[in-house]
Amino acid sequence: MVRGGLCCLAVLMCVAGSAARADDGGWEQVHVRTIQIEYRTHDGYRRAAYVLVPDWYGPSRHPRLPLIISPHGRGVPADDNADRWGELPAVGAFAVVNPEGQGRRFARFSWGYPGQIADLARMPEIVRHALPWLRIDASRVYAFGASMGGQESLLLLARHPSLLSGVAAFDPVTNMASRYRDFRRLGCNRQCVRQWGAGLGAGLRLKAREEIGGTPRTARRAFAQRSPITYVRGIARSGVPVQLWWSKVDRVVNPRDQSVPFARALRRLQPRAPLHTVVGRWPHSAAMHQYSMLIPALKQFGLFPTRGTSSSTRTRPLHRLLPWHPAVRDGNGRLLAWYRPGSNLGYDHVLGLGWKFLERRAHGVYLRYAVFDGDPVRGVYWQHNPAFLNAAFVDSAIAWYPYSGDRRAVGVVRRMLDYQLAHGTTPARWSWSRVPFATSCAGDRSYGRCLAGLPRWFYGGTEPDKVGLLGHGYLLFYELTGDRRYLRAALAAADALARHVRAGDAAHGPWPFRVDARNGRVLDRAEFGGAVVGPLQLLDDLIELGLGDTAAYRRAQSLAWSWLVRYQLESGRWSGFYEDVPYNPASRNQAVPTLTALYLLHDPQRDPLWQRHVTTLLNYVRAHFGRGPFAGAWAIDEQRAPGKPGCCSPVGLGSTTSRWAVANAELYARTGDPRARELALRSLNYATYFAGANGRISCCGRRPQNTYWFSDGYADYLRSFNWAMALLPETAPKHENHLLASSSVVRSVSYARDRVSYTTFADSADDVLRLRFRPATVIGGTFTVEPAGGGDYVVRIRHEHARRITVTGAG
Repeated sequence: MVRGGLCCLAVLMCVAGSAARADDGGWEQVHVRTIQIEYRTHDGYRRAAYVLVPDWYGPSRHPRLPLIISPHGRGVPADDNADRWGELPAVGAFAVVNPEGQGRRFARFSWGYPGQIADLARMPEIVRHALPWLRIDASRVYAFGASMGGQESLLLLARHPSLLSGVAAFDPVTNMASRYRDFRRLGCNRQCVRQWGAGLGAGLRLKAREEIGGTPRTARRAFAQRSPITYVRGIARSGVPVQLWWSKVDRVVNPRDQSVPFARALRRLQPRAPLHTVVGRWPHSAAMHQYSMLIPALKQFGLFPTRGTSSSTRTRPLHRLLPWHPAVRDGNGRLLAWYRPGSNLGYDHVLGLGWKFLERRAHGVYLRYAVFDGDPVRGVYWQHNPAFLNAAFVDSAIAWYPYSGDRRAVGVVRRMLDYQLAHGTTPARWSWSRVPFATSCAGDRSYGRCLAGLPRWFYGGTEPDKVGLLGHGYLLFYELTGDRRYLRAALAAADALARHVRAGDAAHGPWPFRVDARNGRVLDRAEFGGAVVGPLQLLDDLIELGLGDTAAYRRAQSLAWSWLVRYQLESGRWSGFYEDVPYNPASRNQAVPTLTALYLLHDPQRDPLWQRHVTTLLNYVRAHFGRGPFAGAWAIDEQRAPGKPGCCSPVGLGSTTSRWAVANAELYARTGDPRARELALRSLNYATYFAGANGRISCCGRRPQNTYWFSDGYADYLRSFNWAMALLPETAPKHENHLLASSSVVRSVSYARDRVSYTTFADSADDVLRLRFRPATVIGGTFTVEPAGGGDYVVRIRHEHARRITVTGAG
């Protein structure tokens, strides 16, 4: 196994729910597809609705299904309401439509507005029009809702009794006037006070007055129109089965003022009414969830299989070597991320899993080992690749910290760099002095041995491209922390590169691929190869900052760039990168061309032919190392030598695939090429399937040994998802606040509900954020705002002569 890495409204979406069902002593996976459609509300607004169907259901297999209309609760996004259902639509074989809704004034605070109820009544027809292949059983249409959603489900029954075959209302509001008066008793913590100002109760009363048009005293008729208790006589006469679920410990909606009087009135008016009541003890609205009371509620209407029956269909993982998750596809069969793609949480979830594993379970094994296995984690394999590993981890932390505010990740990477400085740096009197060793033998306390192709006992070899890569990592970490030890390490790496640079030719690179750091001698005749862009990026940045011997750096930069353009960009000779492979100039790998493409995309002005060169590089990688496609996604393998099978997997690697994908994403961001965007999205989605739910991320699928590499599973993998969300903000999580990227290193960040504040290393930078609120003010810069749908916004900030930026919403 060998290493690799370096930097820089679709209508149909799917989400997987995984469930387990006992069947003949085994387990069966069932899955749900989420399809986003659009509809026009009663007053002309364009709103989304999320339709849930079993994964097996589609244009080629479409029996009639029952339909559940599920309005959301107060202030709850429709896609969050959809999440309540989990895998149940697949187990019960029914469809659920979760509309965003629209009241008189507000979308998430409609409180039973007649226009909203009319829109709910149109849902079956809206679904039929948007998805002609979804055949609805008109005799089995139901309404399920919690809190405000329960209120609107009962009102839908009141106004359209012939539409529904049953209603299940969980902790519903039945008397809007009583509810308005009850708002004042609601508690409010500090975060709540920041959101609502004077407190939750006062804020909700204000919201209700705006939505309904007054108070219960001044707008009595309007409050009555929104109260199911007003229509209890008609509901009793309808004969439609009703389930009422309420909690004795509900601290939000008091059942004594809402569900209890409604149930008593219904029983009094029609003693034999098909009313089923359940009283329990659960937090407000919690009963309407797949892991709580939804299953018994569905069983009451015959929508859920009883013991011994099943309506689910077995689905399979994408490939036998990627067994950790079932394949999740959109309506056109294209691959999506495995975790909640409807909420854009696929990339975010993988990032969180990876960093949590490193912070809590890796226990420093990455300091001496490249590969791990076992539980608890233990190191395996014969060689360690610390220089590239640590360089890539810096990239990952620099991208993850501003996005998440996770300071523990910075501490993990600091530990790596400090260990490298103490145990993996060449002595001051050597020819290549004070530079990082690229390798060590697995488990060794000190680095410098086990360079492939040489005896294991040989000490002193290193790789100049890794010197540049980690030198640049040291520089970035200095910008993050202000610790000048890392700046000195970056300058030492640049000084060594400048001392040893040469003009190069067709057989010699500007630096050899492998050298004896003690005396500068070329090792294993490795005159050509490696990622020249690693040293170039370090030299570029130091020159821009005016740090170190910039005259010497400019000379080295000029020689290396000229060589790259003349002898590599036009030749396709992409050899040499991996530390655990003996030198072979005829071998080819994907790492060097992909890293070169990212370098060119980072600053296209350096190369007049950048677009042609980048396109050629990415096409070369796919042509020579592509695996698949898998459900529309290309996987990228690692390397190949003449006469030998390619390395390393029939399903490619998560790291190489995601890195190639993010280069395509940046090509799209630079050119608007939709094909590049599609390639990026599918391959990024595919790469998520290498991550297990336990935080263990496979290098290249299931293997008998050496499955988990810190480089391929973490350092050279995680960063791609942060980079991708910055380039494609539409892939970042919905309804959350995230600083996706800055052209400067972000040194500190803090998040609140309607506020983001951060500090950058440079006083001039361009930043991109995805926010759940529309900014009212940005202190420190100018900004533009683009709607991202669902009440989210993409905000781009340009700041000059300011390092501290504060973004604040109107709330």
